[in-house]
Amino acid sequence: MAEFPLKQSPTSDALWFADMTTGPDGQDMTVEERLAEIRERYGPDDLVTRFWVRAEAPLFEAVHRTEERLAR
Repeated sequence: MAEFPLKQSPTSDALWFADMTTGPDGQDMTVEERLAEIRERYGPDDLVTRFWVRAEAPLFEAVHRTEERLAR
């Protein structure tokens, strides 16, 4: 993790927002739907699923900040 430190910025928030509100076929999704889709596709024990479980809190914060910026 030291090699790629987490940076919080409007740009990184917007990238998280775009990734987590768009499905694998380009469809609009909520963050909850997107996370459920990832868990279903990879299964509960996969590294990808385990990553998203650990990243969930900061991910929701980034999406929320972006939604607030868009609302302004």
